Order: sequence, then structure tokens, then C-alpha cells
Amino acid sequence: MRTKFKFWAVEYLKNNPSKQFLLDNFDEEKFINFIKEKETYLEIGPGKGRFITNLALKYPNYNFIVIELNSTISGMCLKSIDELKLNNVKLICGNFLKLVPYLNEVKLSGLFLNFSDPWPKKRHEKRRLTSDIFLREYSKILKEGALIYLKSDNLDFFNYSVEQFKKFKYQIISLTNDYQMLDEFDEETEFENKFKSQNVKINRMILKNTKETIEWGEKYELWNISQ
Repeated sequence: MRTKFKFWAVEYLKNNPSKQFLLDNFDEEKFINFIKEKETYLEIGPGKGRFITNLALKYPNYNFIVIELNSTISGMCLKSIDELKLNNVKLICGNFLKLVPYLNEVKLSGLFLNFSDPWPKKRHEKRRLTSDIFLREYSKILKEGALIYLKSDNLDFFNYSVEQFKKFKYQIISLTNDYQMLDEFDEETEFENKFKSQNVKINRMILKNTKETIEWGEKYELWNISQ
């Protein structure tokens, strides 16, 4: 479902930079220090922020970064972060792939992919957050042993993602097609709450970024450069 443009959210995003990293005027030193300060987790596509704000409240000893391409959604998420006065969450409005170069010096402790757009048409495969280009980048920005947490209501996308993670040598820690009880290190998203009320089954898996994953990602990158 596409979110309608909301003027107030875009203006809020523009006028409240304190809990943001701005890709157009990136403070690399501040960004690196934020990640070095605590174990840091990234969520791509945070929605209105219910998941990440609840997790950040529960785990003040961790830092969290959310990145969202849509400015309306970013504004709504930022407002949620600000209202709760959370100092351990930072938002980036922009393209994830533009953030990757800034993660050369520091690595993340984990990644959340919650109800990502499945982009079901074959011609849109590269846009899926579990396509080749994204899985290669995840292997680079995550620490060895870091975990990826994925939830989806779309079984086709979920099954596609399982095969993708296998291809890139991620270790499957857990996998279920009927995820009902929240793990300790988890929270509901807005979509998840809605889906559960409609008896829609939630698919979930946890993957580990291993040494083999990192080596495979490096080989994959070299193959593409040589072509």
C-alpha cells in the first residue's frame, strides 16, 4: 500500500534535524561515533516507527538507525521518535545504498527487514530488499555473527528470500511460516498488528552473517566488477 503525501510530515522532517543523519550534508564523524557508542541495529523501512520506538524503549543500551526513502513516512516516523524523546534512535531519509559507503569504518550488530515491499513483478526484482545487490551489501556492513531479522506476510517474497539467503551463505537460525508469539528481541509493527487481527499468517526468519557469507559477498562483488 502506497502512503499518500502528507505536507505536515514532510515539513516536520525538514524542520527537525536533531535526530537525523542527513545524506545531503552527512556528518560522518557523528555517524561513526553514534555506532561506536553502543551496539547498533539498522531497520530498513520503519513505517510510522512503532516497531523501532518500542524496541528502543526496551533496549536503551543499544542504538538504532532507521532508513526510509519516502519523505512522508520518514516525517511520521521522526515525529514518533521525537515524541518519545528517544536519544538512541536516529533516522535517515534516503536510499540505503547511498549509506553503505559510510559503513566502511564501522559495522552494525543487526538488521531488521519488516514487511518489505515484495515487488512481485520479475522486472522489479532488483528493488527487493533481498535481491542480490542488497544481500551483498548486508554482508559488508554487518559484523561477523550479526543477525538479520525478517518478517513478511507475503509467502512468495518470503520463499524467494529464503533461497536468496541460502545462495549468499547466510546461516538460517530460525524459520517459521506461522510466527505468533513475539521473541524477546522483537516488537510488533503497524502492519503486523493489522495482519494478526485479520488472521493473516506471519512468516519470519533469523539469519546469521558468517565468515563464509562475508567471503561469498566479496567474491560476488569481484565477479561483477570483472564483467
